[in-house]
Amino acid sequence: MSKNSNSGPKLRVQHPKFGDLASGDAVQMVKMNRQYNEVIQEDKSIMVHLTITGRCYAQCEGCINSAITVGSLQPRSSIITFQEAEPERDSVIILNLADRHPGQIITVCFYGGEPFLAADKMAKVWKILNESKGNYDFRYTVYTNGELLIDTLKRYPEFMQDIWLYSVSIDGDKEQHNRVRKGTDLAKILDNLKILTANYNGHVLHWSTLREKQSLLNCFEEFLRLYQEEQVNHFFWHWAETQEPYENFQSYVEKYDQELQKIMDVYTERLIRGELLPICHVNELILYLLTGKKRGHTACGVELAKNYDIVSGQVFPCADLPSSHQIGELDGEGKLNLREEDLRALVEYKDWLGCYECGVHPYCGGRCPVQAVAGSRERTFQYCQLMRLHVGLIQERISEIAAALEKNRINLQDLYERSAFLARYTDVVP
Repeated sequence: MSKNSNSGPKLRVQHPKFGDLASGDAVQMVKMNRQYNEVIQEDKSIMVHLTITGRCYAQCEGCINSAITVGSLQPRSSIITFQEAEPERDSVIILNLADRHPGQIITVCFYGGEPFLAADKMAKVWKILNESKGNYDFRYTVYTNGELLIDTLKRYPEFMQDIWLYSVSIDGDKEQHNRVRKGTDLAKILDNLKILTANYNGHVLHWSTLREKQSLLNCFEEFLRLYQEEQVNHFFWHWAETQEPYENFQSYVEKYDQELQKIMDVYTERLIRGELLPICHVNELILYLLTGKKRGHTACGVELAKNYDIVSGQVFPCADLPSSHQIGELDGEGKLNLREEDLRALVEYKDWLGCYECGVHPYCGGRCPVQAVAGSRERTFQYCQLMRLHVGLIQERISEIAAALEKNRINLQDLYERSAFLARYTDVVP
């Protein structure tokens, strides 16, 4: 990590097992000695994120849309937002994009803000696309705080039942969640989930965003409770994209170490008994460790120019990057003009960060460009160390995990189809 100029003692941590986590070789991903020759059939859909509205009332601590995308430290509700969808216009853009990828599934991801504040616009886009002429294969996901599900289910039941994936932000138990998402109430979210899951048979992802003063273990325990009650059926967590470095990074690393080890204790014990806990990014990492697979691009693959984000009638490679990164829009005749830009500049940070010499780069891929491009070098440098710790702790369990998978006849395709497939529809890596 010598290329990084932000490597002072406050930003780097010595770990009792892995040594200097700031060093690129602190953790090296090593393929299992056993040969896994199984070819995994993976989901290759094209993702189109559509920002339905920029409005949100959740008042999340460290809101990415405010601090990173809009570049403001004010609450999201106080910012004048222009990010409003126009269903007719935006459906034309989506159809234009779908025409560029004939024969492929197009996953339309409704995004915000809080998209259910404009549920009528989501339902209208869904209706237009489903009734469009042509050989299209659309499916739909939505990212939400979960408080408005009941109201929309009553108004648009067919739309709600047709959603392929609900990603619901739940940041722990009531005390922890309500503290970091001040505008929401977990009790209301859970009431909504009970009614939704009584009328819906698809995927519900419990998505936790980790901030410095939150407990990962608390998030996991809340997931287990909701999973047991069949209100959610997948789990994912990630570290919040933000600009400020950790106040006490050493303390956070120690806490993350302890809590992840406890989670992996539960995961491994249950797997030995034949139960695969659906922690999608953990299961994806296990596939990488077992097969020696290399991601070959950043977590979201923004530099590949295969996924699209639509905001206010304009197309971006990523909606969470500042607005200067626009790559296309409709012309006066309703035709999409999309610039074939070389997006590799968005991942140039990997050079100064030392990604290509890092032992976990085959899985991490450079993590999320939003943090590196629009966040801060200090925080990004800290995330590199957390990523090495994360991979290292799970890799320590890989022999026991492999034995449990074999004992319970869970093959790699099963592992993918039951859980790991969903990592692609999250931030992929923590």
